[in-house]
Amino acid sequence: MLTFRRLVALGALFSTAVFLPACTASSDAGCPDDLEFFRTQMWEPTMSTQCIACHSASGAAKGTRMVLLSPDEPGALEENFMTVRAMAREKVDGTSLLLLKPTGLHPAGHGGGKLVAQTSTLYTNFQRFADRVNGTPGACEGSLQQMACTPEGLDPTARRQLRMLTRFEYDNTLKDLLYLDTESKWGQALPAEEVVHGFDNTADARAVGQLLTDKLLTASEQAAAAAVAKLSRHVSCAPGEACARTYIQDFGARAFRAPLAAEDLSRYQTLYASVASEDGYLKGLEAVTTAMLLSPHFLYRSELGQHQGNGRYVLSDYELASELSYLFWGSMPDADLFAKAKAGQLHTPEQLAAEARRMLASPRSRPMLDHFVSQWLDLEKLAQTPKDPSLFADFTPAVRAAMKEETLSLFNAVVRQEGGGHLADLFTAEYTYASDTLAAFYRLPSSLAGSTVSTGSRRWELTGTGRGGILSHGSILATQATAQVASPVRRGRLVRERLLCQPLPPAPPGLNLELPTVDPGMPNRERFSEHSSNPSCSACHKMMDPIGFGFEQFNSVGRFEPKLANGAQVDASGEILASPSTQGTFTGVEELQDKLADSPDVQQCFSLQWLRFGYGVSGDDSTCAATQLSERFRQSATSIPELLVSLTQLPRFTQRWGAVAAMPAPPPPTGTIPVPTPPETIPGTGGQTPQPPTMGGVQVSTKVQDDWGGGYCHNVKVTNTSSSETNWRISLQVEGTIFNAWNATYKLTGAGVVEFTGVDWNGRLSPGNSASFGFCASR
Repeated sequence: MLTFRRLVALGALFSTAVFLPACTASSDAGCPDDLEFFRTQMWEPTMSTQCIACHSASGAAKGTRMVLLSPDEPGALEENFMTVRAMAREKVDGTSLLLLKPTGLHPAGHGGGKLVAQTSTLYTNFQRFADRVNGTPGACEGSLQQMACTPEGLDPTARRQLRMLTRFEYDNTLKDLLYLDTESKWGQALPAEEVVHGFDNTADARAVGQLLTDKLLTASEQAAAAAVAKLSRHVSCAPGEACARTYIQDFGARAFRAPLAAEDLSRYQTLYASVASEDGYLKGLEAVTTAMLLSPHFLYRSELGQHQGNGRYVLSDYELASELSYLFWGSMPDADLFAKAKAGQLHTPEQLAAEARRMLASPRSRPMLDHFVSQWLDLEKLAQTPKDPSLFADFTPAVRAAMKEETLSLFNAVVRQEGGGHLADLFTAEYTYASDTLAAFYRLPSSLAGSTVSTGSRRWELTGTGRGGILSHGSILATQATAQVASPVRRGRLVRERLLCQPLPPAPPGLNLELPTVDPGMPNRERFSEHSSNPSCSACHKMMDPIGFGFEQFNSVGRFEPKLANGAQVDASGEILASPSTQGTFTGVEELQDKLADSPDVQQCFSLQWLRFGYGVSGDDSTCAATQLSERFRQSATSIPELLVSLTQLPRFTQRWGAVAAMPAPPPPTGTIPVPTPPETIPGTGGQTPQPPTMGGVQVSTKVQDDWGGGYCHNVKVTNTSSSETNWRISLQVEGTIFNAWNATYKLTGAGVVEFTGVDWNGRLSPGNSASFGFCASR
């Protein structure tokens, strides 16, 4: 049996970024361009739309020292800069309050919970701002122009990595690899992935535990048996050792998505021979197949590349073939991609664009498009969304399924360039694709029905029906509603977070979220009035509810009902507040969608959502790749097909940052995955290997994890060598400026001296026990 316990080590490749060198700044004066840094890196991208929800004069944090002015108030930028600067200059145990609060690391906690990850670009910008205003050496050097992305620059966050297949990708790959006649279900039996920004394929969120290990073993054994049961689809030679060798070469190359190395071929031949000698030819092949399906070469997608110098790596043609196939098909490469990879014809922008267009035009891209839309718009919850059967007896499973298919079909039609293939078409389409069952549920007149499409649905013209555009679809309206009535909160939040990319903090702890009992004659505006009057609620809810009120003409299951029970017209007036380029009033979903269709905020958010989904990253809109993709999207007049092709044209699609020294090749496919151990050479020591120092009964050893010239990352091990428990705290001489740390907090205590302290899960050590942490720094 293969060992999986350290599979996760393959995914533990830390990012290698190029950061700016240092210079000295006055702690009183700060840096000359601090205000501009605050505006471009903090205020406009994040604080003006997210932090201000609570940190306003009427918000939940109005009693704190950080109360921000609304962006439309005179002098708001300068006043807010001064407020945030004061928070950055205040420290607790040597760490800026601006960093402690949003990360949830402050001893007293944070009322809004943990909102900023220490590994995010946002945290890096907060830390840079704190360093600037506190006079940290090196904080001022590097102008905003130097920090800006160049059109062809490689994103500093583009790191070498191995991406584990998601359940969706695993099932698609097995279906294609094994030539199955039906869909694979093995992947759906695996533990669910962690969802980040709505997507389940974020590489950093994947980990391997005991349950996944056991499930993978079972799936691999069953899939191997299915492969051998239809062996003629894989080889046509006569049974024997020569045919087994052919099977290992051919099946292995398809499973690993690259030709087998000589040592791999030898290893699998040995495995075959050992089993076949006892149990026969078929059992030998079944054992080999099981082992291959358990291999990291199958379970992970390689994005390691070959070192080109200065820490820059270029992906191979086989790696790019997989990157293309999983981006557009959610599965392994086809024969054409394999042939082009073998011929070395997949590395130029033109070659990649040509393949991208071919694959997007193929029907095989439909499952990938469906998967994106389902996760982007939260459609996967539709089947389980509770509804009151006494009110909506006809809201059947068949109707739910038809609603989801309606949304997927419209998106597919737009991508296939009906109406031009532009983002705005999703919001302005005056047609839809619905089954007869769904059309009857919507109460659409039969006179509006058009031709039948390939899915069995009809095309329906919607002019004059109150419907039109993707936000009038029952899949969204029913999912974002309560069991009895529409929910302006949920519908407004979906627009705010999924279409504008402006995440909101969770509700304050201990707050009563129950609404009054449903009164059929009471409009939702009155039921939700508590949100606007309660200071603990109002700051956040004004970001959601005014948007959600525009949906009031649609009930809990998505039917268009423009009148109240008493015959009065529903008030569907709404407003978008505090969005940089999408503010103002509207009435009804149609006017809301007209605003969103032309919104630069929505366009930038949509490209960011595709970046997250396509690259498997949890990035924000301030990353270099996000800026590059958004600009390409704008230049293409917001063409969705061209946006998808543009994903293959960014520098980070073909290149990665990594260590200057070449990293080891992927681990062998049959056995425990080794973890490479770099030499204990610390920058600044002249290449010598220092002896582990001991500080007050705590021994410290440091190893280089990565070094790319402009910066480096270290792993540090702390061991309690004393005879009693201790709360460890150590000081290290650090070359350059730290920009990230994990499993420890840190503060600068002197010229190049950084003090590290353990966190709650590793800060106290028993005698003989050890704790590990790490940090990255720029030179």
